[in-house]
Amino acid sequence: MNRCLKKNKFFLNILILMVLFLLGNCYIVRAASLFSLSDRVTRHAPLTPSDHAITFTTPSGLGEAGDYIRISFDGGFDLSSIIFSDISLSHGPISGLEITETVSAAPLATNWGLTISGNHLDLIHPTNSANGDIAPNDIIYIKVGGTHKIINPATIGSKVISLVIYNSSNIIIDSGRLAIPVTQDQVGVGGAPFGTLPIPVTLNFPYSVTTNSLDLDWTEYVELLIPNPQFDRYELYMGTSPGVTNLNGILLPPDPPSDAYDITKTIFSIDGLAPNRTYYFVVYVYNDLGYYAASNEVYATTQSGGIIWPSLPAAPTINSRICPIFLPNTAIDGTKPAGTAIYVNGSTQNINYPTDLLWNKLVNLGLGTNLFLIYAQDNYGQNSSMLTATVNRCEVGDTNCNLLVDDFDLAGLAGHWETNWCYADFNEDGIVDDFDLSGLAAHWDSVY
Repeated sequence: MNRCLKKNKFFLNILILMVLFLLGNCYIVRAASLFSLSDRVTRHAPLTPSDHAITFTTPSGLGEAGDYIRISFDGGFDLSSIIFSDISLSHGPISGLEITETVSAAPLATNWGLTISGNHLDLIHPTNSANGDIAPNDIIYIKVGGTHKIINPATIGSKVISLVIYNSSNIIIDSGRLAIPVTQDQVGVGGAPFGTLPIPVTLNFPYSVTTNSLDLDWTEYVELLIPNPQFDRYELYMGTSPGVTNLNGILLPPDPPSDAYDITKTIFSIDGLAPNRTYYFVVYVYNDLGYYAASNEVYATTQSGGIIWPSLPAAPTINSRICPIFLPNTAIDGTKPAGTAIYVNGSTQNINYPTDLLWNKLVNLGLGTNLFLIYAQDNYGQNSSMLTATVNRCEVGDTNCNLLVDDFDLAGLAGHWETNWCYADFNEDGIVDDFDLSGLAAHWDSVY
């Protein structure tokens, strides 16, 4: 009897251990790390509306009703105007093979839903678990910004965006973080993995100001993460109008040049300035990963002297185009003050001058809005005010540029057959014909 009781107790203990093991495997979820995170933003300036194109890879995926993606923006971002039509969601194993989901105000049988609470943006899996699944290791693309945009914080510096994937029981499955620089606009700078962006230094106001010289200093950069990323260099930029950046400012190399790579060298003497002229300064700090951050901007007016410099050059112009652009390459052109050079997004490369008052440049365009920052610089190194211009490119077939190729576009093309109606002239040859019809057919029902 005792032997039988002991045997039953043994099997009972084994059964309890098996149940605990199975329960543990069912309910204990370990969060994985999202990888390949990035956020391409259209504007970095404080208090400025910006689009966000967020990309990341999920190790776990989302496959059940109630699963959701939460994007949490740092304090200061304003999401109050964003609605579901400003959001697009797509995913796939590689770029070019992604599936585009439909986003609505609430999750439906086939639609992902959007809810916004404060600085949290939640994308919720469709109510039918058979629809809208995102597979493990899929790349997820989330674009935020359309008619309404997110407003940047009022203060400069690195701002954090958190990405978390929850299951229907509000248990974290995957998570990751990004850092976004809020500073003077910098074309080409997007989000970076959290911790890789340098912290801006503080630039003090100029002192020892004379008719043609002044001195500057700034706080020494503090490395928060050791050993990586590490300090690489300082870059000091000067301009004659507010809003100096590393695109439109004049780089002032130190003497000796090696001082730029010394983290302790934070004093800079500048000479060769014009009398009675106001100058603006910003210092950038770079780390060894290639990321950078801008300081605050300061200014000073040199003392009066006998030399009278010419006025600042007038701003250039760009010729606007009423018709949409469909091809990836197009020419932008405009006017400029005589005797000046044109800078487009900080570069003079491939800019042509048919006359002393005209300029043009062939540019590459992505779908949607393309931002160009344009200014003129005279022979004295003086910059004009910045011209901010956008050029829109639509998908071939999308005559009304509403992000969908459908029967409305077909009706417009048919109604203007063999005319020079630029809204359906997708190959831009001056006539709507079968070449344009074939382009529309190839993109039928596509959403981008």
